[in-house]
Amino acid sequence: MDRINTTITRRRVTLLVGLMLAIVFCLEYLFSAEPVASIGPQRTVVLAGETGSADPFETLIRRDPLAAMIEARAQHLRDVIDYECVMVKQELLPAGMSAEQEISVKFRQAPYSVYMEWKRNPGMAARVIYVKGRWTDSTAQDPEDRELAVAQPGALARIFVKSVTQPIHGRLAKKSSRRFIDEFGFEKTLDRLINICEMGKSRGELGLEYSGESQFDGRAVWVIRRHLPYIAEGGRYPDRTAEILIDQRLRVPVAVYCYSDDDRNPTNLLAKYEYRRVRMGVGLTEKDFEPVTYGM
Repeated sequence: MDRINTTITRRRVTLLVGLMLAIVFCLEYLFSAEPVASIGPQRTVVLAGETGSADPFETLIRRDPLAAMIEARAQHLRDVIDYECVMVKQELLPAGMSAEQEISVKFRQAPYSVYMEWKRNPGMAARVIYVKGRWTDSTAQDPEDRELAVAQPGALARIFVKSVTQPIHGRLAKKSSRRFIDEFGFEKTLDRLINICEMGKSRGELGLEYSGESQFDGRAVWVIRRHLPYIAEGGRYPDRTAEILIDQRLRVPVAVYCYSDDDRNPTNLLAKYEYRRVRMGVGLTEKDFEPVTYGM
């Protein structure tokens, strides 16, 4: 009888601790949320039109932006092993427009590895590490719940746990972002842009144009605008108008702004992704993607 009572007591303690952690996570999420930001990105100021250029890539992007993005992807895969940047993100989610987040990111191509640390407006996690194939749940019934990332909760929840593992395609991930962590990176961004353009082109529905030059984050960029017959969320296309800024030196998309209208009205912003302070080839190692490095 004493053994049975001890077992019941242990189960009660385990359930109580689990319940307390769930409450802490929920409270932390609610109290960390800031007022919804309704201001979209500033208008891009085009500084230069058609000019002569000895750079074959510049000639290509002016003449055929889709071919230029395909070339940029090939160059990036060939030349870049890793990088660091600060991602500024704002998205229209099922609950409404998110607050603008600022996230410090480390990325390595092989094995595919991402480290994110929220500097402004975190959600339920302060840090997240994902290394493809490293953390998995083979017992998960839903295949989308099998691939895991290690997440460090905010300060309040860290009183109870240093870190937890979460499915990268799970319910919480879908609720908090339009894109999953395994979709991060310049290669994946170019893949997505190219695939959508090729689908629109094959259906005779793509409008894609070179729109000149501008400045972003103190650097010269080329501006590309894409137009598609977007109707609503969940449709064939993710937006009606996209403005894409290609860094002239790095030749990657350092900003993408997506709108539901033709005029790029800030009130019709669907998503913005900016990549600032980009540093390529920084020599990241396995230690940069180890939870213990960050006290997780």
